[in-house]
Amino acid sequence: MSAFHFDGLVWHWPIAIYLFLAGLSAGAVFFGILLKHFKLGKKAYQSRFIQAAALIAPVTVCAGLGILVIDLTKPFDFWKILVFYNSTSVMSMGVLVLMVYQLMLFAWIGAIFCTPVVQWCEGRERRWSLLARGLIKLQRWEDVITGILLILSLSLGAYTGFLLSALIGFPLLNNPVLPVLFLVSGLTSGAAATLLVGVLLKGNPNGTEVRFIHGIEIPMILIEMAILFTFFAGLILSGGQSQVAAFNALGEGFWGWIFWGGVVGLGLTLPLAFNLWMKVSADRKFAYVAVTASFSLVGVLLLRNFILYTGQMTGT
Repeated sequence: MSAFHFDGLVWHWPIAIYLFLAGLSAGAVFFGILLKHFKLGKKAYQSRFIQAAALIAPVTVCAGLGILVIDLTKPFDFWKILVFYNSTSVMSMGVLVLMVYQLMLFAWIGAIFCTPVVQWCEGRERRWSLLARGLIKLQRWEDVITGILLILSLSLGAYTGFLLSALIGFPLLNNPVLPVLFLVSGLTSGAAATLLVGVLLKGNPNGTEVRFIHGIEIPMILIEMAILFTFFAGLILSGGQSQVAAFNALGEGFWGWIFWGGVVGLGLTLPLAFNLWMKVSADRKFAYVAVTASFSLVGVLLLRNFILYTGQMTGT
Protein backbone atom coordinates (compact mmCIF):
# COMPACT_ATOMS: atom_id res chain seq x y z
CA MET A 1 0.00 0.00 0.00
CA SER A 2 1.42 3.36 -1.08
CA ALA A 3 1.34 6.38 1.23
CA PHE A 4 -0.57 8.34 -1.42
CA HIS A 5 -2.49 5.61 -3.26
CA PHE A 6 -4.53 2.95 -1.49
CA ASP A 7 -7.99 1.39 -1.46
CA GLY A 8 -10.63 3.62 0.09
CA LEU A 9 -8.88 6.90 -0.79
CA VAL A 10 -11.56 9.49 -1.63
CA TRP A 11 -9.86 12.88 -1.24
CA HIS A 12 -6.31 13.58 -2.44
CA TRP A 13 -3.69 16.24 -1.66
CA PRO A 14 -5.50 19.18 -3.38
CA ILE A 15 -8.09 19.01 -0.59
CA ALA A 16 -5.28 19.25 1.98
CA ILE A 17 -3.97 22.37 0.20
CA TYR A 18 -7.47 23.86 0.20
CA LEU A 19 -7.89 23.16 3.92
CA PHE A 20 -4.47 24.68 4.60
CA LEU A 21 -5.17 27.87 2.62
CA ALA A 22 -8.63 28.37 4.14
CA GLY A 23 -7.27 28.01 7.67
CA LEU A 24 -4.33 30.30 6.84
CA SER A 25 -6.70 33.02 5.58
CA ALA A 26 -8.82 32.76 8.73
CA GLY A 27 -5.72 32.96 10.93
CA ALA A 28 -4.31 35.99 9.11
CA VAL A 29 -7.61 37.84 9.54
CA PHE A 30 -7.80 36.85 13.20
CA PHE A 31 -4.36 38.25 14.00
CA GLY A 32 -4.90 41.29 11.78
CA ILE A 33 -8.01 42.17 13.81
CA LEU A 34 -6.18 41.63 17.11
CA LEU A 35 -3.26 43.80 16.03
CA LYS A 36 -5.53 46.59 14.83
CA HIS A 37 -7.69 46.77 17.92
CA PHE A 38 -5.21 46.02 20.69
CA LYS A 39 -1.98 47.59 19.45
CA LEU A 40 -2.17 49.80 16.38
CA GLY A 41 -5.45 51.70 16.39
CA LYS A 42 -6.50 54.07 13.59
CA LYS A 43 -3.12 54.07 11.87
CA ALA A 44 -3.02 50.30 11.55
CA TYR A 45 -2.91 50.61 7.75
CA GLN A 46 0.67 51.88 8.06
CA SER A 47 1.84 48.60 9.59
CA ARG A 48 3.55 46.16 7.24
CA PHE A 49 1.99 43.31 9.19
CA ILE A 50 -1.57 44.62 8.73
CA GLN A 51 -0.73 45.06 5.05
CA ALA A 52 0.53 41.47 5.04
CA ALA A 53 -2.70 40.16 6.62
CA ALA A 54 -4.80 42.18 4.16
CA LEU A 55 -2.83 40.64 1.28
CA ILE A 56 -2.66 37.07 2.56
CA ALA A 57 -6.30 36.61 3.58
CA PRO A 58 -8.04 37.25 0.23
CA VAL A 59 -5.32 35.68 -1.91
CA THR A 60 -5.21 32.41 0.04
CA VAL A 61 -8.98 31.96 0.36
CA CYS A 62 -9.50 32.66 -3.36
CA ALA A 63 -6.64 30.32 -4.28
CA GLY A 64 -8.12 27.63 -2.04
CA LEU A 65 -11.52 27.96 -3.69
CA GLY A 66 -9.85 27.77 -7.09
CA ILE A 67 -8.13 24.53 -6.15
CA LEU A 68 -11.41 23.13 -4.82
CA VAL A 69 -13.26 23.97 -8.06
CA ILE A 70 -10.53 22.49 -10.26
CA ASP A 71 -10.50 19.29 -8.19
CA LEU A 72 -14.24 18.74 -8.61
CA THR A 73 -15.42 16.03 -11.01
CA LYS A 74 -17.62 18.64 -12.74
CA PRO A 75 -15.95 22.02 -12.09
CA PHE A 76 -18.30 23.90 -14.44
CA ASP A 77 -21.23 22.96 -12.20
CA PHE A 78 -19.67 24.68 -9.18
CA TRP A 79 -21.97 27.68 -9.61
CA LYS A 80 -24.88 25.51 -8.48
CA ILE A 81 -23.51 25.17 -4.95
CA LEU A 82 -23.31 28.99 -4.81
CA VAL A 83 -27.01 29.28 -5.60
CA PHE A 84 -28.62 26.18 -4.10
CA TYR A 85 -27.72 25.59 -0.44
CA ASN A 86 -28.38 22.42 1.51
CA SER A 87 -28.56 22.93 5.27
CA THR A 88 -27.69 19.25 5.86
CA SER A 89 -24.50 19.38 3.75
CA VAL A 90 -21.27 20.39 5.49
CA MET A 91 -19.70 21.44 2.18
CA SER A 92 -22.74 23.50 1.15
CA MET A 93 -22.83 25.35 4.47
CA GLY A 94 -19.05 25.80 4.29
CA VAL A 95 -19.33 27.45 0.88
CA LEU A 96 -22.00 29.79 2.29
CA VAL A 97 -19.66 30.75 5.16
CA LEU A 98 -16.87 31.30 2.61
CA MET A 99 -19.01 33.62 0.49
CA VAL A 100 -20.11 35.78 3.44
CA TYR A 101 -16.56 35.66 4.83
CA GLN A 102 -15.12 37.04 1.60
CA LEU A 103 -17.73 39.81 1.47
CA MET A 104 -16.93 40.88 5.04
CA LEU A 105 -13.19 40.49 4.41
CA PHE A 106 -13.15 42.96 1.52
CA ALA A 107 -15.40 45.32 3.49
CA TRP A 108 -12.95 45.16 6.42
CA ILE A 109 -9.96 45.83 4.16
CA GLY A 110 -11.80 48.81 2.66
CA ALA A 111 -12.56 50.21 6.11
CA ILE A 112 -8.98 49.70 7.37
CA PHE A 113 -7.35 51.34 4.34
CA CYS A 114 -9.99 54.06 3.94
CA THR A 115 -7.68 56.95 4.92
CA PRO A 116 -4.83 56.34 2.40
CA VAL A 117 -7.29 55.50 -0.40
CA VAL A 118 -9.33 58.66 0.23
CA GLN A 119 -6.14 60.74 0.20
CA TRP A 120 -5.16 59.15 -3.11
CA CYS A 121 -8.61 59.85 -4.59
CA GLU A 122 -8.54 63.57 -3.77
CA GLY A 123 -8.38 65.75 -6.88
CA ARG A 124 -8.91 62.83 -9.26
CA GLU A 125 -11.80 61.99 -11.57
CA ARG A 126 -15.38 61.82 -10.29
CA ARG A 127 -15.46 58.02 -10.26
CA TRP A 128 -12.63 58.00 -7.72
CA SER A 129 -14.46 60.49 -5.52
CA LEU A 130 -17.43 58.11 -5.50
CA LEU A 131 -15.11 55.37 -4.30
CA ALA A 132 -13.81 57.65 -1.55
CA ARG A 133 -17.32 58.48 -0.33
CA GLY A 134 -18.24 54.80 -0.37
CA LEU A 135 -15.22 53.88 1.75
CA ILE A 136 -15.96 56.69 4.24
CA LYS A 137 -19.47 55.33 4.73
CA LEU A 138 -18.05 51.83 5.05
CA GLN A 139 -15.60 52.97 7.70
CA ARG A 140 -18.50 54.07 9.93
CA TRP A 141 -19.54 50.43 10.14
CA GLU A 142 -16.04 49.13 10.85
CA ASP A 143 -16.83 47.83 14.35
CA VAL A 144 -19.82 45.83 13.10
CA ILE A 145 -17.87 44.49 10.11
CA THR A 146 -14.96 43.52 12.37
CA GLY A 147 -17.20 41.66 14.82
CA ILE A 148 -18.92 39.68 12.06
CA LEU A 149 -15.60 38.95 10.33
CA LEU A 150 -14.03 37.71 13.57
CA ILE A 151 -16.87 35.22 14.06
CA LEU A 152 -16.69 34.13 10.42
CA SER A 153 -12.91 33.64 10.56
CA LEU A 154 -13.22 31.35 13.57
CA SER A 155 -16.10 29.52 11.87
CA LEU A 156 -14.02 29.06 8.72
CA GLY A 157 -11.08 27.71 10.70
CA ALA A 158 -13.30 25.14 12.42
CA TYR A 159 -15.15 24.30 9.19
CA THR A 160 -11.97 22.88 7.66
CA GLY A 161 -12.14 20.17 10.32
CA PHE A 162 -15.90 19.62 9.99
CA LEU A 163 -15.45 19.12 6.23
CA LEU A 164 -13.20 16.10 6.76
CA SER A 165 -15.55 14.67 9.36
CA ALA A 166 -18.17 14.48 6.59
CA LEU A 167 -16.29 11.40 5.30
CA ILE A 168 -18.37 8.86 7.22
CA GLY A 169 -16.82 5.55 8.18
CA PHE A 170 -13.31 6.74 9.07
CA PRO A 171 -12.76 6.80 12.86
CA LEU A 172 -9.74 9.10 12.72
CA LEU A 173 -11.74 11.72 10.78
CA ASN A 174 -15.02 11.25 12.68
CA ASN A 175 -13.41 12.76 15.76
CA PRO A 176 -15.07 15.69 17.60
CA VAL A 177 -11.63 17.12 18.44
CA LEU A 178 -10.67 17.50 14.75
CA PRO A 179 -12.43 20.88 14.13
CA VAL A 180 -10.75 22.34 17.23
CA LEU A 181 -7.36 21.01 16.11
CA PHE A 182 -7.76 22.49 12.64
CA LEU A 183 -9.00 25.80 14.07
CA VAL A 184 -5.99 26.24 16.37
CA SER A 185 -3.45 25.06 13.77
CA GLY A 186 -5.08 27.36 11.19
CA LEU A 187 -4.71 30.34 13.52
CA THR A 188 -1.08 29.36 14.07
CA SER A 189 -0.44 29.24 10.32
CA GLY A 190 -2.12 32.64 9.90
CA ALA A 191 0.15 34.14 12.55
CA ALA A 192 3.22 32.61 10.90
CA ALA A 193 2.24 33.82 7.41
CA THR A 194 1.51 37.34 8.69
CA LEU A 195 4.93 37.47 10.36
CA LEU A 196 6.76 36.06 7.33
CA VAL A 197 5.16 38.34 4.75
CA GLY A 198 5.33 41.28 7.15
CA VAL A 199 9.11 41.06 7.54
CA LEU A 200 9.47 40.45 3.79
CA LEU A 201 7.62 43.76 3.29
CA LYS A 202 10.34 45.38 5.43
CA GLY A 203 8.37 45.35 8.67
CA ASN A 204 10.40 45.67 11.87
CA PRO A 205 11.22 42.11 13.07
CA ASN A 206 11.66 43.49 16.58
CA GLY A 207 8.59 45.71 16.50
CA THR A 208 5.37 45.80 18.52
CA GLU A 209 3.50 43.58 16.06
CA VAL A 210 6.02 40.74 16.15
CA ARG A 211 6.25 40.76 19.93
CA PHE A 212 2.46 40.82 20.24
CA ILE A 213 1.94 37.90 17.84
CA HIS A 214 4.73 35.85 19.42
CA GLY A 215 3.18 36.44 22.83
CA ILE A 216 -0.02 34.78 21.61
CA GLU A 217 1.70 32.20 19.40
CA ILE A 218 3.57 30.52 22.27
CA PRO A 219 0.46 29.49 24.26
CA MET A 220 -1.28 28.55 21.00
CA ILE A 221 1.50 26.08 20.13
CA LEU A 222 1.21 24.56 23.61
CA ILE A 223 -2.57 24.33 23.19
CA GLU A 224 -2.13 22.68 19.80
CA MET A 225 0.20 20.09 21.35
CA ALA A 226 -2.39 19.37 24.05
CA ILE A 227 -5.15 19.03 21.45
CA LEU A 228 -3.03 16.63 19.39
CA PHE A 229 -2.45 14.51 22.49
CA THR A 230 -6.18 14.54 23.29
CA PHE A 231 -7.02 13.70 19.68
CA PHE A 232 -4.96 10.51 19.61
CA ALA A 233 -5.49 9.57 23.26
CA GLY A 234 -9.23 9.53 22.63
CA LEU A 235 -8.79 7.26 19.63
CA ILE A 236 -6.51 4.84 21.48
CA LEU A 237 -8.74 4.65 24.56
CA SER A 238 -11.83 4.05 22.38
CA GLY A 239 -10.41 0.70 21.26
CA GLY A 240 -11.54 -1.18 18.17
CA GLN A 241 -10.95 0.40 14.76
CA SER A 242 -10.36 3.80 16.36
CA GLN A 243 -7.34 2.38 18.16
CA VAL A 244 -6.17 0.66 14.97
CA ALA A 245 -6.46 3.95 13.07
CA ALA A 246 -4.38 5.78 15.70
CA PHE A 247 -1.61 3.18 15.76
CA ASN A 248 -1.54 2.99 11.95
CA ALA A 249 -1.10 6.76 11.76
CA LEU A 250 1.50 7.09 14.51
CA GLY A 251 3.49 3.96 13.79
CA GLU A 252 6.48 3.40 11.57
CA GLY A 253 6.35 4.17 7.88
CA PHE A 254 6.11 7.29 5.75
CA TRP A 255 3.26 9.00 7.62
CA GLY A 256 4.69 8.10 11.02
CA TRP A 257 7.89 9.92 10.09
CA ILE A 258 5.88 12.85 8.73
CA PHE A 259 4.00 13.15 12.02
CA TRP A 260 6.90 12.84 14.47
CA GLY A 261 9.55 14.59 12.38
CA GLY A 262 7.45 17.05 10.40
CA VAL A 263 4.38 17.94 12.47
CA VAL A 264 5.71 17.52 16.02
CA GLY A 265 9.41 18.23 15.44
CA LEU A 266 9.59 20.80 12.65
CA GLY A 267 6.12 22.33 13.00
CA LEU A 268 5.68 22.54 16.78
CA THR A 269 8.82 21.86 18.83
CA LEU A 270 11.27 23.99 16.84
CA PRO A 271 8.95 27.04 16.52
CA LEU A 272 8.18 26.81 20.24
CA ALA A 273 11.88 26.65 21.07
CA PHE A 274 12.71 29.58 18.76
CA ASN A 275 9.82 31.65 20.14
CA LEU A 276 10.88 31.04 23.73
CA TRP A 277 14.48 31.86 22.85
CA MET A 278 13.47 35.11 21.09
CA LYS A 279 11.26 36.03 24.05
CA VAL A 280 14.24 36.09 26.42
CA SER A 281 16.78 37.47 23.92
CA ALA A 282 17.54 41.16 23.55
CA ASP A 283 15.90 41.55 20.14
CA ARG A 284 14.42 39.66 17.21
CA LYS A 285 16.16 39.54 13.85
CA PHE A 286 14.74 39.00 10.36
CA ALA A 287 16.27 35.54 9.97
CA TYR A 288 14.91 34.27 13.31
CA VAL A 289 11.36 35.47 12.60
CA ALA A 290 11.35 34.24 8.98
CA VAL A 291 12.75 30.78 9.78
CA THR A 292 10.42 30.25 12.74
CA ALA A 293 7.38 31.29 10.68
CA SER A 294 8.45 29.04 7.80
CA PHE A 295 8.77 26.03 10.13
CA SER A 296 5.26 26.66 11.48
CA LEU A 297 3.76 26.92 7.99
CA VAL A 298 5.41 23.71 6.81
CA GLY A 299 4.26 21.94 9.97
CA VAL A 300 0.61 22.94 9.49
CA LEU A 301 0.69 21.92 5.83
CA LEU A 302 2.12 18.53 6.79
CA LEU A 303 -0.55 18.15 9.49
CA ARG A 304 -3.32 18.69 6.93
CA ASN A 305 -1.86 16.05 4.60
CA PHE A 306 -1.17 13.66 7.49
CA ILE A 307 -4.74 13.82 8.79
CA LEU A 308 -6.26 13.62 5.29
CA TYR A 309 -4.33 10.53 4.18
CA THR A 310 -3.99 8.55 7.39
CA GLY A 311 -7.62 9.30 8.21
CA GLN A 312 -8.71 7.48 5.04
CA MET A 313 -6.46 4.45 5.58
CA THR A 314 -8.58 2.80 8.28
CA GLY A 315 -12.34 2.44 8.01
CA THR A 316 -14.92 1.15 10.46
